[in-house]
Amino acid sequence: MSVPDPTTIGLLVTAVTGCASAIGVLWKQVMKHIVTIEGKLKDCEDDRNDLWKELAKQAGCNVDDMRPKNYGSSEDQRKTSTRNER
Repeated sequence: MSVPDPTTIGLLVTAVTGCASAIGVLWKQVMKHIVTIEGKLKDCEDDRNDLWKELAKQAGCNVDDMRPKNYGSSEDQRKTSTRNER
């Protein structure tokens, strides 16, 4: 087996380092976006719960009595997404 050229090894090390740096930067950006999205999701869930409470108050009953039995489950989400696609 022949000895590899030092220039080739240097080029490969540089390429791997560049790829690793790019992945690190992209990971940092994605994590920052996820934090923002999770904050918005929490606000949305709080607003939705407040709406359910207000509807129950206007109807004069308990919140749990008004919500669908499978509220928040994956089955409920599938029904909602199917309904929105139509």
